[in-house]
Amino acid sequence: MKLIWLMGYLFFLTACSLDEIKPDGQKSQLVLIESVSLEVPEPSGLTLNNGANALYVVSDPPDNSVYKLDLLGNVKRVLSYSGGDLEGISYDHRDHTLWVAEESLREVVHLDTLGNELERFSINFEGTSSSSGFEGILLNPVTNHIVLLNEKSPGTFIDLDSSMNITLEYALDFALDYSGICFNTTDGNYFIVSDESQELIEWNFEKRIIRSFSLDYEKAEGVAYNPETNRIYIVSDSEQKLYIYEFQH
Repeated sequence: MKLIWLMGYLFFLTACSLDEIKPDGQKSQLVLIESVSLEVPEPSGLTLNNGANALYVVSDPPDNSVYKLDLLGNVKRVLSYSGGDLEGISYDHRDHTLWVAEESLREVVHLDTLGNELERFSINFEGTSSSSGFEGILLNPVTNHIVLLNEKSPGTFIDLDSSMNITLEYALDFALDYSGICFNTTDGNYFIVSDESQELIEWNFEKRIIRSFSLDYEKAEGVAYNPETNRIYIVSDSEQKLYIYEFQH
């Protein structure tokens, strides 16, 4: 009986944490703390606010809405903005506003936190597929540039200057697609989720892939990271869930 109990306990630990061995032999772990169902249809992009005490998430068509959540996924507000093909969202620490990505329109929209539209920009990026456009968006707090992820065809990291002109198009080749992005202010690395590869990847330009973690669910489409608490938040579109992890590194 004790042996059976021990085997079950070890299986539970394995199922709830995802390990990655770094070159120095040490392990990084992504430990699942909780998964919660959301009252948000087909959640996609995800971002933390400036105080890291609330999340904002967008929903895919046909809902096309922006939601403010608490850190346990409870809906606190539905913003007034109604999108056309919403996929990504990022919080702007400079003025406490939001940026959202309209995939098929290839547009970036600036909103206040009530959902009022402040600005709208068309981005001159031509992919090979009208259905595989901008999936992730990020306001980089170091450069103050907007970063976009083109999902695939081709998978591309796109950097925009303050006038919303493209300054960099960097081809990505480490996943089947690129669904969401966030930034780690402590080391300058990016976290990127891939829906089709079912992975969370930590990445930068110099080292490329630093570490990656397999995700045991489909349609991971948004990611946010709080370096103060080492919490990583991921939303699954198809499961309509928020996954909360502790990032041990």
